[in-house]
Amino acid sequence: MDIRQFRYFTAVAETLHFGEAARRLNMTQPPLSKRIAELEEALGARLFDRNSRKVTLTLSGQQFLPYAQACITAFDEAISSVQATTPSRSRRIRVGFPLDTSRKVLGLFTSEARSMRAEARIVEATTADQHRMLLAGELDIGILRYPYSSKGLWSSPTLCQTLGLVMSRTHPLAARKEIDLADLKGSTLVTFPRAIAPGLYDELMAACRAGGFRPKRIEHAMRMTTGLLLAEAAVALRPKVAMRTGQAGRMADLVWRPIVGEPLKWWTSVVRRKGNTDPLTLRTVQVILRGLEKHDQWQHSPKRGR
Repeated sequence: MDIRQFRYFTAVAETLHFGEAARRLNMTQPPLSKRIAELEEALGARLFDRNSRKVTLTLSGQQFLPYAQACITAFDEAISSVQATTPSRSRRIRVGFPLDTSRKVLGLFTSEARSMRAEARIVEATTADQHRMLLAGELDIGILRYPYSSKGLWSSPTLCQTLGLVMSRTHPLAARKEIDLADLKGSTLVTFPRAIAPGLYDELMAACRAGGFRPKRIEHAMRMTTGLLLAEAAVALRPKVAMRTGQAGRMADLVWRPIVGEPLKWWTSVVRRKGNTDPLTLRTVQVILRGLEKHDQWQHSPKRGR
């Protein structure tokens, strides 16, 4: 057993809904169910009664819940206490970055860390992975895409990017100055795998459907996105900054077009654990925020419904 299993159990126990708990934990439901089953096997007791209509705690689950919550609280407090008092800890800062972070932001972070005589550790990770690593004490700072569960975390003011459409110059709609989502009927959508950020994925798909765009097919890709866009009548959802020179080898063959009404946006925050208030962490949060605004064109904007 480890602390992550306790977090999985408490999320389900507090929501009494595996789907909602999975969204809160930024993961999909099947692996969450598997982790709960592994915990039950390790304990030798069933923690939940499940049927097609509802989830309830068993007597064992009810007895276990306050202890699990107390363990999580003690774990977080122990990490914060050690980080605040150990001199060697103040010389290291571990930060998770999304895959699309620019080299300039990464360079600013490492440069500032050197000026503070700190060891900079960069971890390339998805929102779901960063969220788990922050809660497990494996990261000091993360950059997370909304929505995610903020329980136990401090989040900076939200930053926003407006999404448009990236497509091949030969796409039938490429000649237009702006495109209505409803005009994309028949187009394939190339997007990130849902496991990377389940909440964001679901939000974007719902917004596309609301705008009249139901993709003919969905291709999940990250590094092969450009090739897929050039190979067929496909589109991808990206902010305009994604088209900057040098970010991808074949960007010259692609175009970016705004969407009528700007209905698609995504938001991000720089995130740390609530108890982690050492000066190095606080200063690094501000450095990263400054870099995201200056180099990656994120703009301050409150997230609706946050």
